[in-house]
Amino acid sequence: MKFVFSVMFLCFLGILSVSAAENSFSITKDKNTETYTILDGDLPALSYHFGVVPYPKDQKVHYFSKKATPYDGAYYSDGSAFGADRSDYIQPVYGFNGEPLTDDYPKDHPHHRGLWWSWCEVRWNDKIGDIWAVNKIRAYPKGTVKTTIGKDFAELEAVNVWKFDGDPTEIVKEISRIRVSKTTGIEGKKSRNIDLSLELEALVDGVAIAGRQKVNYGGYGGIALRMVPEAEDFSIRTVHPAPDQWRGSDDKMAEIITDPQKFGKAAWLSIFGKYPTLEKKAAADFTTITMFESEKNPLFPNPFRYYSSRNIMIAFPAFHVFSLGKNAPVSYKCRFRIQQGKSDPISEWNSWKEYQNLNAE
Repeated sequence: MKFVFSVMFLCFLGILSVSAAENSFSITKDKNTETYTILDGDLPALSYHFGVVPYPKDQKVHYFSKKATPYDGAYYSDGSAFGADRSDYIQPVYGFNGEPLTDDYPKDHPHHRGLWWSWCEVRWNDKIGDIWAVNKIRAYPKGTVKTTIGKDFAELEAVNVWKFDGDPTEIVKEISRIRVSKTTGIEGKKSRNIDLSLELEALVDGVAIAGRQKVNYGGYGGIALRMVPEAEDFSIRTVHPAPDQWRGSDDKMAEIITDPQKFGKAAWLSIFGKYPTLEKKAAADFTTITMFESEKNPLFPNPFRYYSSRNIMIAFPAFHVFSLGKNAPVSYKCRFRIQQGKSDPISEWNSWKEYQNLNAE
């Protein structure tokens, strides 16, 4: 089944293929959609959309409410549409049997998109755009994607620029590097890491980013995952030295651990679920996704956010209005560890320390 699926998958996507003889990785490119897929062995690990993914024709368009003022400090209130055509995100992230773990264009929140990075407020002097909701500003691909296959990893490097609708000015240059490490472990205990590195550089003066403001559970925006709705036995555990208010903490938040004496400033979030197989049957065991951020990131440790639509994120810069200096790139790094079975806090802590040691080199 795995072999048949991989052949069909490659035939569908594989107009371009890059491979390395010394390992199992390959990278395919669909020239029509500008979608890049990293495969580890026969099965895909993730797909990155450099080209535009159009709004589904059969899906209802969502609009902000219309009020007296065009912006109420948290949301647009001008009646404009959101969740429009977009690019520059990962979808899907796959499990170890080729099953999608993440969702795209969900009907309740059409702007949610797989594994993505965006901000509810992008400010440029007196302008404010919402790149999170794809409203008034968006990312545009620039150049071509650089692909690299090393001894035990495959990597994509993409350049995008941010522009307000109707304005040709490029206000931010974004470089994203997406690295998938080789799958390790035996069946039932497999794991792989996805490392995301962002570099944001303002190209003009007066640029800042911020999370959703003036909402009591707000500050969200940053690095996010939207999980598929079919996952069974879904739950979350977080470790954070100073957790703030969560939306949805009374829903699927199984455990919040606050123990600075034991874990110091370490912070991470683990998502547990049984995901449907390719045959749409429930999986027999859990898959865990753990989100780590580098302790070298600005404002570390940043808060986590979750709400009941199964959207999970590291909320950088949360309620802060974070200025991007012209020609002064800001670096932000995080890791997503995917593994079979349910992890425990001590193993997660060891993985967190391993990631921090890697960034210290």
